[in-house]
Amino acid sequence: MKKYSALVIVAISMFIFSLNTSMMNVSITALCQDLNTQIQYVQLAIALYALVIAAFILLGAKLAKIYGAKRIFMIGVILFAVGMLTASLSQNIVMLIVGWSVIAGLGAALIVPTGVILLMQNYEGKARTVAFAVFSAVYVGSAAIGPLIGGAFTTYLSWRWAFFTLLVLDGIILVSSRLVKGQKGSRRANVDVVGVLLSAVGFVSVALGVIVTTPVLWITGAIILLLFVLWERRQGQKGKEPLLPFNLIKDRPFMAGVGVAAIVNVSYGALFFCIPVFLQSMLSFNAMESGIILMPLMIALLVMSLITPRLVAKMKAKYLSIVGIGFAIIGTVLLANSFSADMATTAMIPGLVVYGLGMGLATAQLQNLTLSSVGASESDEGAGLFNALRNLGWSIGTAIVGTLLITFFLSGMVLDINNSTVLPQDDKDTLTVVVTQNTQEMTRDEIEAEAKVILGHYPPEYAHEIKAIAADAIEHSMRVTFYTIAGILGAALIVSIFLSRRKLIATTDEATGPPTRNRGRYKSSSRY
Repeated sequence: MKKYSALVIVAISMFIFSLNTSMMNVSITALCQDLNTQIQYVQLAIALYALVIAAFILLGAKLAKIYGAKRIFMIGVILFAVGMLTASLSQNIVMLIVGWSVIAGLGAALIVPTGVILLMQNYEGKARTVAFAVFSAVYVGSAAIGPLIGGAFTTYLSWRWAFFTLLVLDGIILVSSRLVKGQKGSRRANVDVVGVLLSAVGFVSVALGVIVTTPVLWITGAIILLLFVLWERRQGQKGKEPLLPFNLIKDRPFMAGVGVAAIVNVSYGALFFCIPVFLQSMLSFNAMESGIILMPLMIALLVMSLITPRLVAKMKAKYLSIVGIGFAIIGTVLLANSFSADMATTAMIPGLVVYGLGMGLATAQLQNLTLSSVGASESDEGAGLFNALRNLGWSIGTAIVGTLLITFFLSGMVLDINNSTVLPQDDKDTLTVVVTQNTQEMTRDEIEAEAKVILGHYPPEYAHEIKAIAADAIEHSMRVTFYTIAGILGAALIVSIFLSRRKLIATTDEATGPPTRNRGRYKSSSRY
């Protein structure tokens, strides 16, 4: 057990980080009510958490190289604890965003890349393959179990206790940190301040432009990120220490792995936002019930993630990822055709299971495979970029697809109200206002109750018409949204063709340190 003590500590840190990305998705209604806010602001808080991580994760990787991964890891754990304490005591949405999204996000930006670096420093060969399988299983599994845990706290205690529990787990990491060994930093490198600012502003602009649907912002962000790449190239040409070595950007297998991780996480973030909103707003489920419904996905994902260390001994990780993405697409299509306003909850199980199996197979060894393409001197920055874009993907998925879902639903409701031959023409404008102004903060039952007040002096069929319109709108919006998610995964499938073809099981356990292209560490040294 002592052999894997470092893995246990890193896994716990990944558990609390990843759990924090999804556990409040089922508590959206409770957060809106307790903090007197609207769903779009809670959506902003969820997306902003992942966004802050993406913006500063490259800095976290660079600091680890200078001061040592373990030291930066522990600073991140402390920051995360402060964020959890602030979030648990939040009195309004601003305080929640400061604690949950900003402070905890900064802590996570230090934890995630340094956790990967510590695994690479503590394990090698077959042990490293096992470590990354567990790491990936915890990362995606805790995100999957997050709705259940968040739902349990929200339903039976309070969402505040969910944040407080993560604070306690942070304390366990701090007490047990002596079990983790970490190499000292070089202290010779300097932080590329301009690079940090360009990358942070670029990532923030892109994601915020998506969240608030402002093209000027995301176009500006894209330009800034291009300037960031050019600046890093210039730093390297001058012989200075760049925040991101330009060689990484030119490494096709590495960038393919980064791209697949980012795109897959777009689908993951979208799914974990849309399904709880549907279950609570349309089917009037509570947070606990929403979490339980997502359990088949979590179980399938964990099982497949833990099987992959055996599979990579027989099949290249690249092809496992390709097959896994294919399964995830099938699962998404199954889910798209299962939604309806009067559906049985069991209707979602096949899609959730197939999606979970696919995600587990696709991602369990993806980070290990991607980092195997880079040299030892670039592994820290490689881990930073991989996780930066992966978390940016989650943020964009929550923002873009979540916004699409709400937009499709509202437009469908308004269109059907105006086209209805049953509803009185004089009240259509009033009903449209009720839908567009209140739907984002009201459940289906509350919308129906409001409609009944407006139509109280009319025959019962008018209220039934509103109910039918709402059912048709949500069914259509969920189907279109999930077909969009399937299309996003299709893009990941195309990018996965360019993943590295190297084997991940070492021919000898005597080699130490991160793999390089010239050491012959792998059974196959082919890069493609």
